Amino acid sequence: MATEDLRVRKTKLTIQKGFAECISKKTFSKLTIQDLTQAMMINKSTFYKYYQDKYDLRDTMVQETLKSFVQYLNISFLNPSKSDTLAHYRNRLIKILLPIFHHKDWLNVLWSTNLELDVFNEMQTKLAQKFKTHILTNDHHDEKFNNLQANLYSASIMQILKWWFYESPTSSVENIADIIIKCLKNSTNINLKETN
Repeated sequence: MATEDLRVRKTKLTIQKGFAECISKKTFSKLTIQDLTQAMMINKSTFYKYYQDKYDLRDTMVQETLKSFVQYLNISFLNPSKSDTLAHYRNRLIKILLPIFHHKDWLNVLWSTNLELDVFNEMQTKLAQKFKTHILTNDHHDEKFNNLQANLYSASIMQILKWWFYESPTSSVENIADIIIKCLKNSTNINLKETN
């Protein structure tokens, strides 16, 4: 059974790589199943074993990515503890950014206009919902302000990621963590001690 699971994972990874290759060359509406299966190096029957059509493929990949992005993005960095030092907070932020960094090529594919979906804004909306849930558990006073704050956090984080991937792709995770800390310190009441 474990061997079969490994084969399925390998096949799905091959499909994802082929899909990314196709999207880098053509708009989604112009892609054919033949384009996809050639890039994926699989036959049509294998493709149809996993997906009904190219729309099912795209939607499944987008939804899986959105789910993973929201599930694994730890937003605890919004509330550093009073004992948090700058170094500890920075290390925590780096751990949060690493999975995003490892998937940046895939995120670039999903954010491409060739995909003919606005996945970037979908991610920003999902992230805002997560921020809102976090804010509401801490502050029930002003729902409109909480909505605004959640949207601002989400937009800021997504714009930093977009800037990183498109404008400064050689920046390290550590550089981006420092930029986020600088932005948070300038725009919120986060106070971090340099040392204990």
